[in-house]
Amino acid sequence: MLADFNIYDAIGIVGSLFIAGAYMAISMQWMKAETPRFQLLNLIGAVLILWSLWHRPNAGAILIEILWIGIAVTALYAHWRRK
Repeated sequence: MLADFNIYDAIGIVGSLFIAGAYMAISMQWMKAETPRFQLLNLIGAVLILWSLWHRPNAGAILIEILWIGIAVTALYAHWRRK
């Protein structure tokens, strides 16, 4: 596995850290889920993971990242509309 590790794998790992970091921030009450910052962290993480999946496809993972992006974009749009 390590012999096959490339830049796209690293990008996917960074994306995973963004999503996990956002979840930890919510769990530890460092930020609120209603904030755009939380949704942006999720959006950036999902885009990075999806980019890594472009080079090493996995249908289930691609689907969940597309859904994650859709949720984040919808939440950001709703937040923008309320302002």
